[in-house]
Amino acid sequence: MPRKKENVPSVLKLLSSEINLEILSVLRSGSFNPRELAKILGKNETDISRRLKALERAGLVEGRWIRFGDKNVRRYSLKVDGLKVNFEPEGIKVAAAREEEYTPTVVKEEAPSVEDFFGRESELKLLSSVKEPILVIYGMAGIGKTTLAAKAFPDAFWYPVREGDGFEYFTWQVGLYLNRLGYPDLIEYLRAGNIEEREVFEIILRGLEKTGAVIVVDDFHRCRDERLGRFIAFLAEKMKTGKVVVLSREKPRFGVRGVFYLKLDGLDVESSYELLTAKGGSVNIEDFAEVYRLTRGHPLALILFSQAYPGSVDAAAENFFEFLLEEVYERLSDEEKLLLQIISLFGEPLEYEAFKRLYGEKSLFPVLHSLLRKGLVERRSDLYFIHDLVRGFVERIREVDEEKYYRKYVEYLMGKNEEGAFIRAFEYALRLGDEELIKRLVELRLRKFKRLVRSFKGPYLKVLSAGRGNPYVDLELGHLYFQNGFFEKALETWLGVKGKVEGIFKADVLTSIADAYMETERLDEAERYLMELKKIAEGSSDPEIRLWYYMMLTKFYYYREEPEKAMESAFMELKILRDMGGNPELESIVLLHIGDINSWMGRPEEALKYYTEAIEVARLHGLSFFENLAHMELAKVYYHLGDYAKAVQHSSRAVEYFRRMRNYRRAVDSLGYRCVSFIGARELEKAEEDAKEMIMMGQSSNYPLTWAGYIFLAVVKNLRGEPWEEYLALGREKMGDNRYLYEAVLEELSRVFDVSTFKEKG
Repeated sequence: MPRKKENVPSVLKLLSSEINLEILSVLRSGSFNPRELAKILGKNETDISRRLKALERAGLVEGRWIRFGDKNVRRYSLKVDGLKVNFEPEGIKVAAAREEEYTPTVVKEEAPSVEDFFGRESELKLLSSVKEPILVIYGMAGIGKTTLAAKAFPDAFWYPVREGDGFEYFTWQVGLYLNRLGYPDLIEYLRAGNIEEREVFEIILRGLEKTGAVIVVDDFHRCRDERLGRFIAFLAEKMKTGKVVVLSREKPRFGVRGVFYLKLDGLDVESSYELLTAKGGSVNIEDFAEVYRLTRGHPLALILFSQAYPGSVDAAAENFFEFLLEEVYERLSDEEKLLLQIISLFGEPLEYEAFKRLYGEKSLFPVLHSLLRKGLVERRSDLYFIHDLVRGFVERIREVDEEKYYRKYVEYLMGKNEEGAFIRAFEYALRLGDEELIKRLVELRLRKFKRLVRSFKGPYLKVLSAGRGNPYVDLELGHLYFQNGFFEKALETWLGVKGKVEGIFKADVLTSIADAYMETERLDEAERYLMELKKIAEGSSDPEIRLWYYMMLTKFYYYREEPEKAMESAFMELKILRDMGGNPELESIVLLHIGDINSWMGRPEEALKYYTEAIEVARLHGLSFFENLAHMELAKVYYHLGDYAKAVQHSSRAVEYFRRMRNYRRAVDSLGYRCVSFIGARELEKAEEDAKEMIMMGQSSNYPLTWAGYIFLAVVKNLRGEPWEEYLALGREKMGDNRYLYEAVLEELSRVFDVSTFKEKG
C-alpha cells in the first residue's frame, strides 16, 4: 500500500481548525506576537502560543526572536500564501507556494448550514433582485427566516443577536470580520478605545462599501440596544454597495427609504408534503390535508410532526405545537431528555466545548447528533441552540439542578479569557447570587480586563444593573459612571462602598476616589485618599496595588505642578510594570507620560528618548493608537528644537492615522504642529492646505483648536504680503471666550513668526 507522508494528517488537522485559519488570515496582514494575536482574536494567549508553535512546526508560519530592551519577544509571520492538496495513487501530497496575487481566507461567523431546503423558489428569486441596501425578513418563530437567508446569502457574515449584547459587541465582531476582508480601520479605531456613535457608523459604512460585504443580523427582535437600530436606519439612507439582512419575528421600524420588507409565511402545500416525507413522516392524503390546515406549512411544526405522527391526527389537541412536543419528548431517551433540559437553561447558543463541561464528553456526540436529526437542536457554525418554541416547552417540565449547571458554565466562561465571555459569566453569577463568585469575577476584571469598562460599557452596565446594592457590583458600576463622565455619581457610589470591601477591592476604591477628586480638581481630598492608599500599598506584596498607587501619585504631582516628584513616581510605575510584565499598552502610556514630564521640565533630548521608546513598545505589540500618539509628541518636541523636517515627518504619520481613525481631536492636534512646522520651514503652500483642513474639521467636530486654522492662515497671508486681518478676526471670534487657548496658539507660533502684530490687533 502507498505510504502517506507523516506530516500530511497533522497539516490537514491544523487547517480544519477555525481558530488556526483565523490566525493565518490575520498574519497575512503583517507579523504579530502571540499577545497581539490573542487580543485581536479575543482568545487565550497561552492557547494562541500553542497553536503558533504547531503551525510553525508544520511550516505554515515562521517565528523570529526580537531583542527588546532586556527581553526577547517572538514575532510570527506567514510563511506560505496557500496550500494545494493533491490526491494521488501514491498518497496525499501537500504543496505550498507563494503567489503574487492573494485573496485572504475569510474565517467568519458562518451562515447556518442548509442541508435540506424545500420550496421558497419565489422568495429566493425576489431576494436576489432586491436593490435596497437593507433587507428585512420577518415572520413568526420557526417559520424559516434563518434557513431562507442562509440559502440566499451563503457567504454572509452572520451576527445572531443575544439579549445581553450591546452595540459595542456588534462593532467588535464586525470590525474583526472587515479586518479579515482587508479593511482594518474599524478594529484599529476600536482598539484605541474609541466608540463615538456617528464615527463608528461612518467607518462601518465605508468598510461595507469598500468590501461589498453582506451582514445578516439574526434575531433582531432580541435587541435591546437602540443604537443597532439607528445604525441600520443610517445605512438605509447612505449605503450604496454592500447589504445588511435583518431577520426578526416582528417588523422593525427602519422607515421606507432604502429598506425592503418581506413577510415570510409558511411553505406551500407541495413543499410542505416534500419536507414531511423527507423527514421520515409517512402520512396519508386525508391526514396530510388536516396537518397542513393545522400547521399552515410551518416548517418546525412539520418536522416535529414527522417525529410524532401516531398514524392519525385525531389525537391532536387544540394547541398543536404542545401536542407535537409532548409526543416527541416522550419518545426521547433519558440521555436526550437530560441534554435537552441542560440546553434549555441557557438563552444563548452553546459551543461544543461548553457541552463537554456541562454534560460530559462520554456519549455526548451521539446524543447531540440525535437531537439535531430530530430537529430539536439546531446548529450554526460551531454553536448549538434550541428553538424558543422547544425551550418554552422544556422549561415547564425541566427537572435538572439549575445552580449546578450555571456554576459549571460560569467556570467554563471564566476559562475562556475573553471579555464577552466574562460579561456572560457575570450575568450567571448574579443569577446564582453567590457573593464569593462575584468577588472572583470582579478581581478578574480588575487584573485582566481593565479595558472592559471602556470597550463594553453598555453590555456590562445592563448585566450589573441586576446586582445593584451588592458592594462589589456597585464598585464596578462606579467605574462605568466614571467612564461616562459622571464623576460625582461615581464618587457617591465609591464612597458608599469604601467601608464594605477589603484587600484589592478597597485599594481599587481608594484609587478610584482619588482619581475622581483629581478629575474634579479637588486635590486636597485626592491627597487624603492617596495617603490611605499608600498605607495599603506599603503593606501589600501585590504589585498591582503598588502600581495603582504610583499611577495616581504621578497624576497627583502632575496636577500639583511638581514635575520632579511626578518623574520619580513615573519611574516607579515603569519599574513595577516591567517587573510584572505583560502590559505593553500601559507601558506605552507610562513612557509617554515620562516623555511629557521631561518636555515640561525643558529636557527635550530626554523627552525624545522616551517618546521613541514608546513608539518601539507600541509598534512591537501592534498598539497603533499609542504609536501614533508618540509620533505626535515627537513632532511637538522637534518643532520646539527647530528641526521642522523631522517635525513634519512625525506629525504626518500621526495625521494620516488619526484622520483615518476619524479621531478628529488628535488629527487636529497633529495637523496644528505640522502646519506651524511648515510655516517655520516657509513652505507656505503646504501650511495653507493644513490650515484649511483644520478649519474644515471644525465644521463637523467643533473642537476649539480647529479654529486656530484661521490664525495660521493669517500668518501665511501676512508672510505673503496679502491681507490677513480678516482671518485673525475669524479665529478670535470662533475661539470666543477661550482666551487661554488663543494665547497658547500665539505662544507656539512665536517660535516661527513675530506675533507682536497679532497681539496688538488683539
